Amino acid sequence: MHQKPKPPRNFRRGKPEQFQRRRPELEPLIPIVGRRPVEELLRLNLKPEKLLLLAREKRGKETEILAPFLEAGWKVEETDRTKLDQAAEGLHHQGFVALIRHFPYRTIPELIENSATFTDPVIIALDEIQDAGNLGAILRSAECAGAAGAIIPLHRAASVTAAVIRASAGAALHLPLARTVNLAHALEELSQAGFRIIGADQEAAQPLYKVKMTGPVALVIGSEGRGLRPGVKRRCEALISIPLLGRTASLNASVAAAVCLYETLRQRLL
Repeated sequence: MHQKPKPPRNFRRGKPEQFQRRRPELEPLIPIVGRRPVEELLRLNLKPEKLLLLAREKRGKETEILAPFLEAGWKVEETDRTKLDQAAEGLHHQGFVALIRHFPYRTIPELIENSATFTDPVIIALDEIQDAGNLGAILRSAECAGAAGAIIPLHRAASVTAAVIRASAGAALHLPLARTVNLAHALEELSQAGFRIIGADQEAAQPLYKVKMTGPVALVIGSEGRGLRPGVKRRCEALISIPLLGRTASLNASVAAAVCLYETLRQRLL
């Protein structure tokens, strides 16, 4: 009796090919660009899919630079500037582009430990920021303002992608970034570590200029639409607002974050 051939194991009956779930190995790789960020991957013992280098006729001292990557078992590939520029997706790469599948997030304890090297550290916590452009802009402002790190939720929030790195102008590669399942619990950990939790809420009675924001501070920024969630808001010791004198009801989330971050910096510089 003739039997029909069995469909492939990954075949979904009635589903067009373009709607089938993509395998992890087909997900787009994230470029980590620049010599120092690439060396940071090495320090964290994180192995990329491959390291792309600008091909040179004579490397001289650069051979010593490459030795640690080769000793760590990295796949190193030399290529021309055009292909390197494409892999870096518009970021300044200095001849180094490591392609990773997963961004190297820190844990909350690691973020707290890292903040000990800062005087009056500021950590910015983002409550379900979903737009990649906003996330990138906030990370850029945070890094420029000298923040000790940032926290984003695991669910219902943008994660770090090549688009976010590009929107941050590379700042996402320099700012320690943690991801957490429960942001409210992470804020509790920060509070226990001595951080004062301050939330930005446009309905708050106190403008940010009248609230003390020196010392270890965790600055919480709400989502683009509904702001801070009730559970997150309850973890805040103080709520601040940004005075708005025009007819527009609110600021963009990334702009609000930048205003708050630079108020913390202004108070530290007094």
